[in-house]
Amino acid sequence: MMWAGRDGLLAAVAMLCASCANPQAELALRAPEAMVGMSKGNLLSCAGVPERSAVSGNAEYLVYTRRQTLVDRDVDWEPSPWLGPRGPMLWQPDVTTWSRTYSCEATVELHDGQVTAVRYNDRRDPTLCYQIVGNCMR
Repeated sequence: MMWAGRDGLLAAVAMLCASCANPQAELALRAPEAMVGMSKGNLLSCAGVPERSAVSGNAEYLVYTRRQTLVDRDVDWEPSPWLGPRGPMLWQPDVTTWSRTYSCEATVELHDGQVTAVRYNDRRDPTLCYQIVGNCMR
């Protein structure tokens, strides 16, 4: 009876973790292996025109970038400092604003017109990486 309860608990935990997974991020993280061998023509048709490119020897590098900035605001109402807390209780907003920028930069390396490697930048947002390679994974 105890084993059945433990197995049921493990199954519930596994199901809960699976429900939190982001399928787009998972596809983006599998793309570096899945895209190896793809032709340059297929890459350009699914990922589009790169932001920049470079050639070094027999290697060609195509760089794709996606960025997203999220802005948050917090509004607190404070008593007016001009009239003091004993005045007619006029309130003014105290606004705090902060932003966070997320990004993904994918560098695709090609040799002889074939993808040989796909690398992402450190501290990337896999959901933004999916915007770059998602059409190539279908």
